[in-house]
Amino acid sequence: MLEDLDHLSERLTKLVAYTQQLVAERQTLQTRLAQTEAERDALTAKLAKEDIQARTLHTKVTAYESEIEGLRHQSSARHAALQGSLDLFKQEQTSLQAQLQSRDHEVTALRAATIQAKERIDAVLERLPGAQPQESK
Repeated sequence: MLEDLDHLSERLTKLVAYTQQLVAERQTLQTRLAQTEAERDALTAKLAKEDIQARTLHTKVTAYESEIEGLRHQSSARHAALQGSLDLFKQEQTSLQAQLQSRDHEVTALRAATIQAKERIDAVLERLPGAQPQESK
């Protein structure tokens, strides 16, 4: 019976040691669990913050895209208006160029007619009685 008691004492000692080991492992696991939960909470908070930032950036990108599209429309409208003005100025320049060329021809014709009329007047004046001979210029 003493042997049985020794054996029982030995088993109880092993059981106490095993229980203490399990308690220590439990504490280690609880500590790791707490750390993991804290890490999870930190990552969840970071993810939420980044999600807010992503939504904010998406909103800004959408606003900038709308602004760019508006500016493109304005640019196209201005380009069309300027092209129209340019076309009108080109037409006006062509018209003025044609008028200038016509006036140049008229001036040339008038100069020729003036020279011819002067020659005729000079010829008539030379034929008049009492006319003095004129020197050619």
